[in-house]
Amino acid sequence: MKKKISLLLVLVLLISILSGCGKAQVESSDKVKSEVESYTLEGIKNKGKIIMGTSADYPPFETHVMVDGVDQIVGFDIELGKYIADELGVELEIKDMDFDKLLGGLSTGMLDIVIAAMNPSPERLEEANFTDIYYESKHTVLIHKDNASNITTLEDLNGKRIGVQLGTTQEKFAASIEGADVLSLTTNPELVMNLKTKKIDCAIMEEFVAKSFAKANDDLIVVEGINIDSGSEGVAIALKKGNNELTEKLNEILADAKAKGLIEKWFVEAFELYND
Repeated sequence: MKKKISLLLVLVLLISILSGCGKAQVESSDKVKSEVESYTLEGIKNKGKIIMGTSADYPPFETHVMVDGVDQIVGFDIELGKYIADELGVELEIKDMDFDKLLGGLSTGMLDIVIAAMNPSPERLEEANFTDIYYESKHTVLIHKDNASNITTLEDLNGKRIGVQLGTTQEKFAASIEGADVLSLTTNPELVMNLKTKKIDCAIMEEFVAKSFAKANDDLIVVEGINIDSGSEGVAIALKKGNNELTEKLNEILADAKAKGLIEKWFVEAFELYND
């Protein structure tokens, strides 16, 4: 009888040990899965979505519009984000943030990518990974029409009150202008309002952004013939520093989109949408 009881206890103990091992293996597997950083290619596929940061005050790249009474973020960069999500087989989640906060969102892991017409300047390359250039941008000057005779060349910007968006390459350029009084604001609509009320003499913006605001505001015009070197060849997608596998994958997707003529198509459609 004692032998039977002892045998039974041994069997119960053995089953408990085996069950514990199985549970430990499952927990270990779950732990490994959870330890994959959510912003990596594998992490994005695991969670089923890619989180894109943008600053939706920059038409035609990204801006807010009312569609059937509902506020939506639309634009060239948004279409690119949708295409990337589709190619990865995941959902797209968009976070609208102040432009100067976007790279911080990458470093903390809150964002997976940033698509916001961002130039990969040398300073930014120290903070983040960037893909290949997907759009070649130019910068220009937006003014109130009453200033049309006063600002016609780059030299005319000397000593002027110049508005720029905070954290942009335009801000850096404006700081190099002799005698300039630079006003850095969070959003481009704030710059437009300051132009309209003549609190600033001009604003430095991306060429088609400036043209979009000029089209929407009869009292604003783009200064013809002024092209400003942005310090880089164009704009690119930003990722967390060291996120190399996802960077390579996005470069493949961008190359595919360019080969299909989608980049040009999205830009033209976005510009026409905002300027209708």
